[in-house]
Amino acid sequence: MTRTRLRVVLVLAGILPALVALAFAAKAVTMLSHDRDGRGQFDDADYLAAADEFAANRSLNWFQPWIAAFDEGAARHAEGDLDEAIELYTVALEDVPAEDECTVRINQALAHESLGDAALEAGDADEAIGQWQAGIDVLAEGRCPTDSGRGEDQTEDAAAVDQRLRDKLQQQQQQQEEEEKDEQQQDQQQSPQDQQEQREQERKERELEERNDEAVEDGQEYEDSNRERDFSQYHW
Repeated sequence: MTRTRLRVVLVLAGILPALVALAFAAKAVTMLSHDRDGRGQFDDADYLAAADEFAANRSLNWFQPWIAAFDEGAARHAEGDLDEAIELYTVALEDVPAEDECTVRINQALAHESLGDAALEAGDADEAIGQWQAGIDVLAEGRCPTDSGRGEDQTEDAAAVDQRLRDKLQQQQQQQEEEEKDEQQQDQQQSPQDQQEQREQERKERELEERNDEAVEDGQEYEDSNRERDFSQYHW
């Protein structure tokens, strides 16, 4: 190899790492920009804009992709898009370090709690119970109420959320049990005469439904028969 060619090879060998370093630096600058803008917009309560900035980093952060998913989830959470927030927290849990796992899980449990509260307010007690139980399960899977990765303070926070969910769950279950008992007692307190009148009323309602069904069928038969008739004889 001539000295000139050797110089070219050495120059190229030096340029390639430099280009890689430059590309990495550019990516890092872009990530930091999205992160800075996202946090600023989050602080300004512009949660949708913050979510978009954090989402942009999900394809850029190769080494800690969970951070972008978690940050976007937190922004969606603050905006009130709880279902989307839960999905993003789930994505973050796929590769979150052990020490930060409960940071994600506590937020996810809080999102389930809010969904449960909203369901109860809307009158869907079963959905509320399911959401609260999901929050309890999320914390239990990471042992967050007993051994959070960020130490005693975080463990206490997780335990407080867990206990609040359990209290809501127990209270609602007890209320449902009491309502069922009240209904059973009301049924048992009916006199034989009341029971007979109820059965008679139910019989009349069934007969009325049957007559209505027959009337509908007769009307349909009449319409069908008229479709087949030749009405040309009535034209003049």
